[in-house]
Amino acid sequence: MAVVTLHSPPDGVPDRVIVQDEPRVGGEGAVFFSADGNFAVKVYHNPPSKKQEYLRRVIELFSNLSDTQKQFVVPPLALVSTFDGSPKVGFIMRRVPQQYRELLEFTYNPRCAAQQFQQGKTWAHYLKVARSVANAIMVLHGKGCAHSDIHFRNFLANLDTGQTVMLEMDGVVVQGFLPPGVKGMLGFMAPELIKNQQALPDEKTDRYSLALLILHTLLFRNVMCPLRDYDSDPNVSEELGWGQYAVFSEHPTDHRHRPNHLGTPLYRRGTLSYKMLTPRLQALTEKAFIDGLHNPGKRPTAREWEEALAFALDELWHCSECRQFYPYPYKTQPPQQRTCPFCGDPIRQPYPAVLELYEERRQDNFVCLDRRLVLGHSFRVFEDVIEPHSKPPFTRQGARTVGHVEWDGNRGTYRLFNDSNNTWTAGSPDGKSFTVRSGESLVLSHGTRIQFGSGKRIARVIEPNQTT
Repeated sequence: MAVVTLHSPPDGVPDRVIVQDEPRVGGEGAVFFSADGNFAVKVYHNPPSKKQEYLRRVIELFSNLSDTQKQFVVPPLALVSTFDGSPKVGFIMRRVPQQYRELLEFTYNPRCAAQQFQQGKTWAHYLKVARSVANAIMVLHGKGCAHSDIHFRNFLANLDTGQTVMLEMDGVVVQGFLPPGVKGMLGFMAPELIKNQQALPDEKTDRYSLALLILHTLLFRNVMCPLRDYDSDPNVSEELGWGQYAVFSEHPTDHRHRPNHLGTPLYRRGTLSYKMLTPRLQALTEKAFIDGLHNPGKRPTAREWEEALAFALDELWHCSECRQFYPYPYKTQPPQQRTCPFCGDPIRQPYPAVLELYEERRQDNFVCLDRRLVLGHSFRVFEDVIEPHSKPPFTRQGARTVGHVEWDGNRGTYRLFNDSNNTWTAGSPDGKSFTVRSGESLVLSHGTRIQFGSGKRIARVIEPNQTT
């Protein structure tokens, strides 16, 4: 074992750390793990002359992260002074728990996902992972920096919890302050970085890479993968396919890179389409890969992705055949055509109720949040749904509920029960108003409006309707 001494470590980090003898060696350096299991130390092989000053700036940039932000990134904490008595360039960071594994292992292709599904994981776990990824990039962009190397090997994920952390924080970029060390990995790089050798990574190229990684996590494929040759030289063909001739695999008119069996259920050897996602996530996908492919300013921000992924948690449905979770396709009409994207089984009646949420911006002026709730028998309504300026937390374990849904088979209707201490006010489609006190319920019929209390959000039932 070796002893590592550190320059000015922050509170909670010792000035001397004993590391184990078996490092993980990469091209840039070696990573050693502390004997107590709490830290990792990266030591560079042949660092450039300004690397130590660069690392000092990165440490300063991330020195005041909140506890929430620390969940998603692993920044350098202090510089290495000596390694086993010899001066070295490197840094110490906290160690990610061993149950975290490379995101690559879970998302590389459908077979990787199938292995996880066989172990009891569902698509809902992947949705949480994608949200964690977006949160990590939100932390970086909130600090005014970009990463330049976003791909599925630079994230470690715990699929059980959906928590994901970003690595390689010693490679962040701040224009005019912290220069990029690399341009990224082919397959995740923005096309302008491939076409123009003078172009440099920035937040807008990060937005492209982030969108690719999110879609790869949700669909188990790279949605920009070129599927034709553009040159007899394979390397040149690859660069052209990802760069000059890049096209979204589900572009509405350009089908050059469209995969086989697109939209066929995954368990029938099909390929998942982005159209299985919620309408909000579909719109962001089109902004990223159609509108923003060659117009970087139109690419969605990390915050837009994070919010849409958070809201998607309340739009999930459970397949009665394969037990998979997926976004309920309420936009598909008629409802009899709604099917599970994994096994293809038709969604069976009773179809869920779908509610649209509104929030008060000014007195008596409510705006649509572009957020919906999909509710079936035994579903619960959580407090974060009705509170203004709130979104689903990463876990609702122990979270307070304000209502639950029951299916009334005799009447063929869903009933929403008030489990809160507030009195709700509601309006029926025929214009009648009524109250719903604690312990009482109301029928979720099309057009019903529910006010969950003074200052709370409003929900309007948009399904079931006449077509169901």
